[in-house]
Amino acid sequence: MKTKQKVGLYPEDGPLPGKLPPRDKERPQLSSGSELLALRAESQVLGRKLQEARARAERAEEELAQARAEIEARVRERSEQLSRANENLKQEMLEHRKDEEQIQQQNEFLNHVLESLTHPFYVLDANDYSIKMANSAAIKGELTPGITCYALTHHRDAPCDGIEHGCPLQIVKETRKPVTLEHVHYDRQGNPRNVEVHGYPIFDREGNVIQMLEYSLDIAERKKMEQQLRDNAEKIKLFAYAVSHDLKSPMVGILGLIRLLHKRYADQLDAKGKKFCEQILKSAEQMSALVEEINAYIKAKESVFHFEPVDLLDILHTVRDEFAPLLSLHGISWAEPDSLPPMIMDRMSMIRVFRNLADNAVKYGGENLSTIAVAYRDEGDHHLISFFDDGVGIKKEDTGKIFEVFGRHENARGIDGTGLGLAIIREIVEKHRGRVWVESDPTPGVSFYISLPKKFA
Repeated sequence: MKTKQKVGLYPEDGPLPGKLPPRDKERPQLSSGSELLALRAESQVLGRKLQEARARAERAEEELAQARAEIEARVRERSEQLSRANENLKQEMLEHRKDEEQIQQQNEFLNHVLESLTHPFYVLDANDYSIKMANSAAIKGELTPGITCYALTHHRDAPCDGIEHGCPLQIVKETRKPVTLEHVHYDRQGNPRNVEVHGYPIFDREGNVIQMLEYSLDIAERKKMEQQLRDNAEKIKLFAYAVSHDLKSPMVGILGLIRLLHKRYADQLDAKGKKFCEQILKSAEQMSALVEEINAYIKAKESVFHFEPVDLLDILHTVRDEFAPLLSLHGISWAEPDSLPPMIMDRMSMIRVFRNLADNAVKYGGENLSTIAVAYRDEGDHHLISFFDDGVGIKKEDTGKIFEVFGRHENARGIDGTGLGLAIIREIVEKHRGRVWVESDPTPGVSFYISLPKKFA
């Protein structure tokens, strides 16, 4: 009895409805239900991945399109920038050409100006002393490249060493300021000439001296005239000294005779004759004093001083003792410091200084003069000595001229004097390398100040 084949619901139970079974053993077996589910799940995963890949591709296309748009925008912007830069460059090139033309015109103008100068003109390199530019007054023919200022103007193989004269370029580099010096230069024909060199620094942006403008003026004629003036001044000085010296002896004789005449015979003259005799005596005394002061002034200018440590109090005591009778007669007090430091000075000439100051105070102080006071103050490198009197004083407008030769202030009218006393003081103090000045006090009186260096270089 034949049995019927059982038909199941799943593949293991038999073939699926509507499906033919394989014809032989090589045909693949139908998957089971679990395998089918796995395939479906895998298909779903692959579908999702495909969708994600498609989404990523779409996003990549969008990003690529956006990047392409940005690049195109940047290219357009850069093209516009390059176009503007190109236009600016063209404009700058035009302006540069204009500047070059202007510089060329200025250089041509400068060359014309330099060539029009009759004295030598140079532009020097601050590092190697080479001449960068020179006019035809400075060089003969073409400028030799690399030639130095000292080779051209001094015929030297090294810069000026300062023995004969300083180097203008070196001084300009050190001081960074213009300089003027006297040199001896060789001209284009090789002849030595006295010149006055003027140097002016040229700076870079950092303030360094990179070049120097130099021009030189021929001062040969001026030097000749200066020497002539010195010679003439020397002749006049010798003449004045000889005249004043030769006048001294006969003047002393005349004054002695007039005094003797006045003493012995004045009583025998009538009033008019006696008055004439007194006037002659007075004039002779003034002439004698003038000759004496001229000799003292010349001596102050020409004599060689002997500088040594001196106690100024000894000098003040000497002058005070000389004027003691006159001070006592007029009731004038004399004040001075109790002690003073030693000072470097010429003793005899400094006695003359304080003698003239005392004489000036007594002579021009007026009736109300009651005090003469000497004071001292240490000024570091200098001694400061003041000489005060409480007399009538000096007007402010007169203080600047009273030290001049024959300079007298308004209060000196009607008072005998030579006008050389204060000029002698100034000469002596200046030979001590000091200075003297006067200040009229707000209250009655006047103060003379003498500043003297403590050391001599």
